[in-house]
Amino acid sequence: MNKSVYRFLCFCKHPGVSRYILLFVLFFVLMFVVQGTQATALAAPQKCAEKDVNCVIQFGDQQISNRVAALNKLSAAITDYHNKGSIDDAYADALQTDVKTNVDGLSTLKTTLDARTDAGTARLDVEKVYTEFRTYAVVLPRDYNRLDLGVEITVDSRLAAMKAPTERLINNAAANKRDELNRLFSDYKNQLADAESKIDLAQKTWPLLTPTNYNTSLPTYATNLRNLTTYVQTAHADLHKAAADLHKIAQILKLA
Repeated sequence: MNKSVYRFLCFCKHPGVSRYILLFVLFFVLMFVVQGTQATALAAPQKCAEKDVNCVIQFGDQQISNRVAALNKLSAAITDYHNKGSIDDAYADALQTDVKTNVDGLSTLKTTLDARTDAGTARLDVEKVYTEFRTYAVVLPRDYNRLDLGVEITVDSRLAAMKAPTERLINNAAANKRDELNRLFSDYKNQLADAESKIDLAQKTWPLLTPTNYNTSLPTYATNLRNLTTYVQTAHADLHKAAADLHKIAQILKLA
């Protein structure tokens, strides 16, 4: 058996797993407290004197700075996955473009805010950090899920490429091994099919996660984010099982 085939058949691990549950829990914590948190944050500039525009600007600048830092961390993760070959050039570029759009938008808002001379107008700019950008509630949960989805797409492509060569190896295997090999091969194909269906659903769901949709209907947004997280997590589990099936097939063929 070709050594490269055996090496790939042993493949069963890839990065990006640990965030699934964290993102799922994080969002639902946010969902229950975000209205209160947002109200508190929007009220925070009111602790400044009514006409203390510098105080309001300083508060807003800090909120923007925090979000830009979080987005830069996401950008670094995208670069890391891309460098490891876990996502391809086009996928990485699309994610980095979204990050840049949000960073640029926040930077523009900061420039506008910093030029304000009226505290009331400055407070309206600060409000936009929460209502227009939704960095914590929308952009980061969505794009980290998209990053993990990109990993699953890459893994699926690599596993699917092994279908034909694996089938040929099984057909040439000893007759007394074929029943077990065919059972594993059938499960491998079923796991791939289910993973691909979940990937397709995830691809249709993430575009629904926008600040506008969050503002329009939080329950609908929450359902879509929950579904996206579930689709990506299920695809990962399916692909892990498919890789395990190939590993078992490789072991049997080695012993045949």
